[in-house]
Amino acid sequence: MSNLERITVIDVMKKLGVEITNELSWSVGADVRALWEESRGREPDKELRAKTSGAGSHCFAVYPVSFASTIEGVIKAHKADAARQMSLFKT
Repeated sequence: MSNLERITVIDVMKKLGVEITNELSWSVGADVRALWEESRGREPDKELRAKTSGAGSHCFAVYPVSFASTIEGVIKAHKADAARQMSLFKT
């Protein structure tokens, strides 16, 4: 597969216009990886890609484009959880 046929969690976050933070990308990434492993019985492939912030590169888990809707669902669930938690602090 070429890079055009593979996506990362960060790619989907960018597409959705979600603010990318380390905390969110790590927690979403862990959940997406777990879903992939549950359905495929193995870890996702990884590719060396440019970091999203700063110089250098990083090994990212990559998924087929067909997995984008699953990744979107995980991102939206995390954003909804974060919004609920923040509402606890509102007075």
